[in-house]
Amino acid sequence: MENNILNINNGAIAYTTQRHTQALEQHGKGLANYPRSLRVLQSIDATGLGKSEDMQRLMQHADSVISLSSHLVAQVKASPSGASFTVLEEKLHKHLYLFRAVVKAIEHQQQAKQLLADENTQSKLNNMLHTFIVFTAFMFLFFMATYWLIHKTLRSRQQAAELLREKEQLFSILFYKSPIMLALTELSTGKIIDTNDNSLAFLGYSREQVIGRTAHELKLYPNPQDRENVIQMVLNNQKVRNLEMRLRTQSGEIRDVMYNIERMHLNNLDCILLAFEDITDRKRAEKKLKDSELLFSTIFYKSPIIKSISDANTGAYLDVNDRFCQFFGYPKEEILGKSSTELQLWKNEHDRTAFAQKLRNEQRVKSLELEVKTKQGAIHHISTHAEILRLDGKECIVSAAVDITEKKQADELIRNLNISLEKSVAERIKEVSDYKYALDQSSIVEITDKTGAFIYVNDNFCNISGYRQEELLGKNHRITKSGYHSKEFFQDMWETISRGNIWKGEIKDLTKDGVYYWIETTIVPILDEQGSPHQYLAIRWDITSKKASEEALLRAVDELRMSSERLKEAQALSHVGSWEFSLEPQEAIWSDEIYRILGTSPTETPTKLESFMTFVHPEDVEHSRKMLTAQTYKADTSYQFNCRMVLKNGSVKYLYNEFKAIVEPDGKPVKLIGITHDVTKEWLAQLENERITSDLLQRNKDLEQFAYIVSHNLRAPVANIMGLSNLIRMLPPENSAFKKSMDGLQISVNKLDTVIKDLNNVLQIRRQINEMKEEIDLQQLVDDIKSMVANLIDKENVLIYTDFSRLGKIYSIKSYLHSIFSNLISNSIKYRQPDQRPIIEIIADKIDSKIYFYFRDNGLGIDLKAHEHKLFGLYKRFHFHTDGKGMGLFMVKTQVETLGGKIYVQSEVNKGTEFILEFEEQHMRQW
Repeated sequence: MENNILNINNGAIAYTTQRHTQALEQHGKGLANYPRSLRVLQSIDATGLGKSEDMQRLMQHADSVISLSSHLVAQVKASPSGASFTVLEEKLHKHLYLFRAVVKAIEHQQQAKQLLADENTQSKLNNMLHTFIVFTAFMFLFFMATYWLIHKTLRSRQQAAELLREKEQLFSILFYKSPIMLALTELSTGKIIDTNDNSLAFLGYSREQVIGRTAHELKLYPNPQDRENVIQMVLNNQKVRNLEMRLRTQSGEIRDVMYNIERMHLNNLDCILLAFEDITDRKRAEKKLKDSELLFSTIFYKSPIIKSISDANTGAYLDVNDRFCQFFGYPKEEILGKSSTELQLWKNEHDRTAFAQKLRNEQRVKSLELEVKTKQGAIHHISTHAEILRLDGKECIVSAAVDITEKKQADELIRNLNISLEKSVAERIKEVSDYKYALDQSSIVEITDKTGAFIYVNDNFCNISGYRQEELLGKNHRITKSGYHSKEFFQDMWETISRGNIWKGEIKDLTKDGVYYWIETTIVPILDEQGSPHQYLAIRWDITSKKASEEALLRAVDELRMSSERLKEAQALSHVGSWEFSLEPQEAIWSDEIYRILGTSPTETPTKLESFMTFVHPEDVEHSRKMLTAQTYKADTSYQFNCRMVLKNGSVKYLYNEFKAIVEPDGKPVKLIGITHDVTKEWLAQLENERITSDLLQRNKDLEQFAYIVSHNLRAPVANIMGLSNLIRMLPPENSAFKKSMDGLQISVNKLDTVIKDLNNVLQIRRQINEMKEEIDLQQLVDDIKSMVANLIDKENVLIYTDFSRLGKIYSIKSYLHSIFSNLISNSIKYRQPDQRPIIEIIADKIDSKIYFYFRDNGLGIDLKAHEHKLFGLYKRFHFHTDGKGMGLFMVKTQVETLGGKIYVQSEVNKGTEFILEFEEQHMRQW
């Protein structure tokens, strides 16, 4: 059953990630075999081998896995390549985990029952063997006595022979039909005298193939010495009990058996009678149980995570791992049997109560931050995951926690540093002013604080609103609020930007003179060092005339009686096309402007919804289809959505779509009537403005950093030069100190020159940002770098492993990516561990709309506690056994951020380092 469910799950997951037909076939075979597995499971439940309650839970989770995997496969079939199904996959993984947990519980129950049954069976077999031996001896004596009496009392040989045949037939039935596997062999030669049907069926031979042959000839023993050991044991003890051996069947399969052996004399032959049973399945079950227990022990006791198991009712600890004892400072014997309250592990008793209540209500908690106290009284912050599980029939709390004290301290330090840095920024330089001037000239710009109060508005804002600047500063958007939009509209906007996300939309506002106007708005949260918005930059464009055109056209479409020529002219002038879509039957009507926008004609493209969807950009298909087939439309409500269209010539257009639904009295929608506006020019202009804004913010940040570098790295050599120059002016040339001063001056000048060159390289990065993007083959990029450092790789025996299966090619600036990869690979080799083979892993992945690069090595690592705040600083070095300038990581971070990305690091001393590069997908594609 478990393998069947795993095949269904693995097939669905493999098909989701790879879309191979083999994975789909695996999923289909799993579904086909499930009814048979279910019948087997139900038969097990009926025999009482499984607990009915556990069986019901197992079937519920199995049904959930099948339902979710089938739904996932159906979604994947209906969706384009690259679509994400994270939510479905997480649900599927959750139910699979619960399914396997129940399977494991049932296996433990069955194994315990099986062991008990095996012990009973063994006892019965021993009793049967003793009974059989006694019975055989008794029958032998009985046979001899009977034969003698018959011979004595009956003179007729025919009568005596008939009676003897009857006794032989009785003995034959007892031997050949015995449920125990039996074999009779000569002790001296090892030849098989006879064996019963059960042993022949077990070994896979016919009677003719074994009678008269030895176990050695039949190769029954995988280890020939085993038989010699058995014979020696029989010679020493006359009998053997419960001896475990291994036999080879005719098919070559090795099976485990348990021997019970008796030595006896038959017809003047010294023989041994072997009774044996097949214990292969029991041995495998025992091994599986031991492996499972060993795995649990390793994962639980040796984990670096703080783990514990406690009684859900009393809170008493049943087991804890080594890390738990180390963290809290208690020996294990002082912990077991006591609760966290008795051990005084909580800083605040309210935390314990809240934790217990949440766990009782939800059965599990995830990433819950708590404050705890060690035996020494130290206060620590931990992040806890816990779940209530039933173990050995008892409700238990299984918890895992990590110490986040240092993280909390670091967060607090970063917040304080950010406050200090914000206070120190006092001026803007000319380059920032130029960008600001360009933005002010092209757009309506405003900046608000986190409460929404204006702290800056440009002239365009004042011109369109009719308010003077002094009337606006300190006020919020209520001053221009028109009352057109709902409370939910602005609530959604604030929730979006408060989370640090960009909001885009159209807003209808009111001037000081009472005139309505429309503005297309993009609000960009400006985040502080903690990632929380502390200001909002809003860039707006006046679209009043566009909205007037759209509203006029919508009124024309609603009326449906406008002159065809006038409609076409209006649509052509405003680049707006109209359409109708009947839901039942599914029929569509497009205006001529729709065909012109899509770059096609009625003869080339039929007027159907699916025809329209073929032009939609793959990333916008799901949202567009959802908007047009929702089936939950309301009358007198306008619906809008944006999408990109890929024309036949490969060009991309940006469309704004707005429509209304015709709804029957019973609430059923029957038709959609709408317009499509080609806003490519406006959209591209908006993207350019957003790029300018982003570049403006980045340049401001870079220039602040540059000013910091200049002030700190030029100060020392310049101070030395000034001091030495003053000293030289006061010394005569013949003075010995004069030459030393000149040498020192030369050294300071050289250092100053080096700093200036390094700063020039930093500035060069910004100058090259306009370099053309191109398609980059990631594997080829790594191969090029490997060929450049081939001698070093061979010398140090470096293993570089790459996995670009999910992201083979990207569009970016090749020289930047080459420099980033080269610096990180070189650092991994340079700072390797001397006693280990250097191993470097480079993996690319795409998750949702983000692209990630992972660089992992097994090198010396970095002490992040000591150096995290200066990790990417200029001239910062953390290992001094090899040459270096401390420029590499600074250049990597600068180039990553220039490409619009972020860089993270995880490292532990003597265990290695992992760098994670994160990019928005839009920065790594052609569109």
